[in-house]
Amino acid sequence: MGKVLLDQFKAKLAKKNRNNQDLGKLPIKIDVTDVANKRNQIFISCLSEYLSDDRIQNALVKINPYTVKFGSLPRGNEYGMSSIYHITLSLISLQANEKQNWECTTYECDDVSENEVESKSFDNGKIAVQYFVNQIIKLHKK
Repeated sequence: MGKVLLDQFKAKLAKKNRNNQDLGKLPIKIDVTDVANKRNQIFISCLSEYLSDDRIQNALVKINPYTVKFGSLPRGNEYGMSSIYHITLSLISLQANEKQNWECTTYECDDVSENEVESKSFDNGKIAVQYFVNQIIKLHKK
C-alpha cells in the first residue's frame, strides 16, 4: 500500500515539475487588431501626453476604446433642482490621411432626462484634451 502511494506521489510531482517548466512557454492571447489599431494608439497617446493632472486621470471612466467620461458633478440648475453633469471626450474618426475628428460633450442629467448641454468638435487631439480639462475645471468652479 505504501508503495502505491509513493508511486502516485512521484507521478504527481513529475507532472507538477513539467507544468512549472512550461510556464514560460504558454501562449499569451493578444488582440492584435486592438494593438495595431492606429485610432486606438492615437487616442491613448493623446490622453497620456496632454492629460497631466493625476486626479483627472484617475477619475476617468472608459466607455469604449475611443471614449472616456469624467463623472458625476452635482450642480443646481435654473429650476432649483439638482442635476448631475458629466463630460465625455471621444475620438470620433481617424481617416487614412491621419485627419482626426474629436468631440467633447457636456451632459446634464436629472431625474427625468439626460440632455446634451454643449458639444464641440476638434481636428487636433492636443486641443481636444486641453478643452476637456478646461471644461472639467470650469464645472468644478461653478
